[in-house]
Amino acid sequence: MDLIQAAWMIRDLGQPVSSIDLEEDSIIAGGWDGSLKMWNGDGDILWSAQCEDRIEAIIRIGELVVVTSGLHITCVKSGDILWSNALEGSADLLAFHDNKVIATSSVYDIEHGDFMESALWQFSLEGELIEVTRMDERPWFLHSHENLILALGRPKCGLLVDGEHRELPSTSPVMCGLSGRENILFGHADGTISSFKGGEICKESTSIESLTCIEQGFVAALDNGDLVARTPNSEQIWTASGPQVTTQSAGFDDLHWCGRWDSIRGYLEVRASSGELMVSTETSRPRVSDFSENRIAFGFEDGQILVWERELFERRSKQEKSEENSRNSALAAKLRSLRK
Repeated sequence: MDLIQAAWMIRDLGQPVSSIDLEEDSIIAGGWDGSLKMWNGDGDILWSAQCEDRIEAIIRIGELVVVTSGLHITCVKSGDILWSNALEGSADLLAFHDNKVIATSSVYDIEHGDFMESALWQFSLEGELIEVTRMDERPWFLHSHENLILALGRPKCGLLVDGEHRELPSTSPVMCGLSGRENILFGHADGTISSFKGGEICKESTSIESLTCIEQGFVAALDNGDLVARTPNSEQIWTASGPQVTTQSAGFDDLHWCGRWDSIRGYLEVRASSGELMVSTETSRPRVSDFSENRIAFGFEDGQILVWERELFERRSKQEKSEENSRNSALAAKLRSLRK
């Protein structure tokens, strides 16, 4: 199956796509140079805005769209910028907690080759700064539900839960996190995957780059290009190797979608629940992805945004299998006639 031809919607942001937020009835995309656009569920452009710099994170709060853009946190409504505040260092992660907009920032020291200082910012919906908390560690994952959770890098590592530090089973820096249906998982630089509920889930061979939920459990992307799918009890389901994983998402219940980059070409792979590769298509470099119940979206280096819709994708997949079966039947008949 040609994945590009099977896409329900293709749009062009006009610059490399750096973030995507997908819902059933709309999609918002942010670009490397600050372009921010929103389309409705039919693919019609609703509005566009120009922010300060590369858009890293997007959250929706009712009719408001809040983004981290370069050094700023910016609030947009229907394409109009309501307010924009500069942070100290790059603006990274976003959440909405206790009726406040939460953002993190970090300062990178080129001489030391590491992040030297970070901060946690709290704003009102009107853009008023309520509180800022500075720390030595950069947060690599931010989650808000009952608690406000920050997963930290060096030197302290571990978690901040509502401002209180909590140890994790591994003292290695947290590189990524995953908020699942029943638990929160953290991927560490030493290959450990730990749990918010306590305990080590498993230990992989190298650093965890990203985590995503699948129907049977979760998939970890390692920094060597390996994918490892496991159940919540850490039993291995399948593995797959390849070039660097740039982004991954679950889509349409039991399918796993993965973007890869080999320094020359990009690839988009779709795997079945068994890990079997269903289709692989060469693309521009895949950068970001997101999914909803019936749609999945990828953003690419060349500015393209591709969205697949469940019903259309399943119909194309069945059509491809039917045509393949017909070709196989015709080939088998030809072979039988040759034998005669």
